[in-house]
Amino acid sequence: MLTQLAASEENALLLDAGALLFDKSTIAPGRQLDQAKINAAGIIEAYNMLGYEAVGVSTLDLAGGVDFLQELRGKSNFPWLSANLVDREKGNPLFTPFIIKEKAGLRVALVGLTGSGAANEPRLHENYHILPWQDLLGKVIEELRPKADLIILLSSLSPLENEQIGKEFSTIHIIVQAGTHPHNPSPVLINNTLICQTDKQGKYLGQMRINWHSSGVWQDMTNDLHLLKKQEYDRLAWQVKRMEQKGDPETVYKDNPSALKAYYKLAERMKIIEKQMHALLPGDDKTDVNSTFENAFLEIEPDIADDPAVETILLATKKKVNAVGRTAGSTIALPGYTGSQACLPCHDEIGKRWLLTPHARAYETLVQKNQQFNSNCVPCHVTGVSMLDKDRSIALSLPESLRQVGCETCHGPGADHTKNPEKAKLEKSPAASVCLQCHTEEHDDNFQFEQDRKRVH
Repeated sequence: MLTQLAASEENALLLDAGALLFDKSTIAPGRQLDQAKINAAGIIEAYNMLGYEAVGVSTLDLAGGVDFLQELRGKSNFPWLSANLVDREKGNPLFTPFIIKEKAGLRVALVGLTGSGAANEPRLHENYHILPWQDLLGKVIEELRPKADLIILLSSLSPLENEQIGKEFSTIHIIVQAGTHPHNPSPVLINNTLICQTDKQGKYLGQMRINWHSSGVWQDMTNDLHLLKKQEYDRLAWQVKRMEQKGDPETVYKDNPSALKAYYKLAERMKIIEKQMHALLPGDDKTDVNSTFENAFLEIEPDIADDPAVETILLATKKKVNAVGRTAGSTIALPGYTGSQACLPCHDEIGKRWLLTPHARAYETLVQKNQQFNSNCVPCHVTGVSMLDKDRSIALSLPESLRQVGCETCHGPGADHTKNPEKAKLEKSPAASVCLQCHTEEHDDNFQFEQDRKRVH
């Protein structure tokens, strides 16, 4: 997909606002942190190959320590940007505050801001401090105004703070905020600042085509029906083109009626939108003196071919991660847990049904992929360790009796219950929150609790 975009967009600028390297800001030291660092280094390799031009520093990117991120910076073909992440003692910026790039004859300034607040306060042993954006952003923008035609802020601040920045700084033209929520919100115009973000975890690319005017003022397209129709038309055209690139749809989808029907539906919708656009041609407005944009979210679908070079990086990274986990050491007992085999004598029929489910073979799926020592994966494929646990690496040393998603995952530790069933009763019907620890949107975006719970046994 990126190769196609690069070929069709001569002046593309590939950016990431941050929260790139780790999934949480605090990671237990030891194997879990070692594996997370290997994964982070693999991401850098891939981003180098994909051609990213700048990335903002988020507190999530600092989970491996500021020294580690500075080490990765030396391996990055792109700058890490943060104007407010400074040395605790000297107050000097630890990363590049901003850069200016030439694109389409424009001087584009890219500024980084790292999220702050009580939840993001650095640990005492870390030699850095996150300054409030109010203390420095005004000076940075004042310095950039004569040097740049377009100013873009890569921010991992909260949405509320980004809105406040938009209200105070009309010369910040775009804020790309680090996506920490599973959705694709439409860009919002605050004062003269467009605030945009893309769904987290790399499920989508956010694509914004900009028609920039020297006035430096965005046209408010909220009520511009013609432009909204144009954006919809462009999205449809992109989908149709992707399907047609595989060949004649009649031939390609002859054995897939639903896909062929979807193609014709998209094409028909394009014709309707085109007629509506002609009927809504803009009249005497400010389109010719204001800047406009078209925004789309491009889904990274499973059928899109992986880049061979990046896939090589991915496989090598997984291999390294698994190798570190393999040194987990001797098996440890998990207090209170017995394993599902202890349940079967009394719950024979339920046990037989469970043995036929994917839960009973969950650990084996990791073995088949050679990922049974990856602490980012194992907790959801064993019993007694959660993805929410601080030290997930415990999952690497569990006995064989717990190497599957067994009875105790849903019903709780069963050791006491096996000794005295009447006195030590277990949770009969677990809440959805138990399942959602692993069946997250990132890993199972089709999960429906009431329906899927019936498949457990």
